[in-house]
Amino acid sequence: MTDLGAGIGIRYLLETRYDRDDLGGQPREHFSRAPAFKEYPPDTRRVKLPAVAEQFKADFWALVKERRSLRDYLDRPLSLVELAGLLWATQGVTLTYRNFAFRAVPSAGALYPVETYVAVHQVTGLDPGIWHFQVREFGLELVNPGDWRRELVAAGLNQSFLGTAAVVFIWSGILRRSLWKYRQRAIRYLFLDAGQICQNLHLAATALELGCCPVGAFFDGEVERLLQIDGQEEVALYLAAVGRVG
Repeated sequence: MTDLGAGIGIRYLLETRYDRDDLGGQPREHFSRAPAFKEYPPDTRRVKLPAVAEQFKADFWALVKERRSLRDYLDRPLSLVELAGLLWATQGVTLTYRNFAFRAVPSAGALYPVETYVAVHQVTGLDPGIWHFQVREFGLELVNPGDWRRELVAAGLNQSFLGTAAVVFIWSGILRRSLWKYRQRAIRYLFLDAGQICQNLHLAATALELGCCPVGAFFDGEVERLLQIDGQEEVALYLAAVGRVG
C-alpha cells in the first residue's frame, strides 16, 4: 500500500488498474446489461425541445478563455431555446449509426451510462420540477413536479446558488450500462463521462453568456430522492447550476 493510506478510494484505484501481465487473467464478474435508454411510463408528461438555433455559434478558443465558475445569478428565467441548446451540447445526438446514437461528448464504449436531469426553477414555458432529458426524442419528461430549490440547496451543503440559478443540471450513472463490459473499472469511466458532459455544459453556457458552476459536494441520498432513483442501480454523480449573469 502507498503512503497515501489504505482508504477505499486509494484501494479502488489500485485494484482497478490494468496490468499488461494479468489483464486477461483476472476472474471476470458477470453483470446483466442495462437498457441503453431509460424509459418512463407512457402517461409521463413530456415536452418536445425546440431545435438548436444557429445563433449559438461562437469562437471556441474565446469560450475556453472566458469560461469561469460563476455563482451570482440574476432573478431572470432562461428561454426554452437556451435550455435546449445546453442540453444538446451536453448529450445531443450528433450521429446515428447502426445501433449507436453518438452524442456531443465521448463515452467509453459508446455506452453512455450517464443520465441527465434538470431541476427547473425558472424557464419560460416550463413548469418547475425535476425533468429527465429524453435523448432519443430530444425532449423532457417530468419526473418530480414542484419547486425544489430549498431541498437542492440543503442537499448541496447549503450552497445558496443552487436555489438562485434558473436551472440545475443533475447527472446520474446507471451502473449496469457499463459494468457488463468494463466490470469494476467502469466506475472510473462514469466520472470521466460526467466530467466531459459538464465541460460541454460550461462552454455552452459561456457561449450563451450565462453563468455556470459545477458542484461535486452534495448529500448523495438527498439528491437521489429528488430524482426518484434508488441510489444503487442508478446513483447521483454531479451537479451544475446555470443562470443569467450581469
